[in-house]
Amino acid sequence: MKSHRLPFENRWTNGEHAWQWHCELERLGVSTVRTMFADHEIHRSRRQVVVYDIPPEFVRDWLAFHDRDKTRRQRLWQLIFAVVAIAALAIAVAAFLRSMT
Repeated sequence: MKSHRLPFENRWTNGEHAWQWHCELERLGVSTVRTMFADHEIHRSRRQVVVYDIPPEFVRDWLAFHDRDKTRRQRLWQLIFAVVAIAALAIAVAAFLRSMT
């Protein structure tokens, strides 16, 4: 059996069990899991599981991982946009200066 490594830090379990939880949450999707987790926190906070047999701590870590990943992707796109904008500005200034001569 192949051992999988989670893409985020997890203190609650390890090995194949954690990988199965991760795959189940990925299958459900971030928005669905976030809704289920919010419902759990509001109505069922004493229960030891959120989704099937997955504990709330693991779900919280998984959601935090996805939030960090989304922020990192947004910053990357902002950086790409800034580089393209600066390059376009430099080209425009060079073209303007060339037309002045």
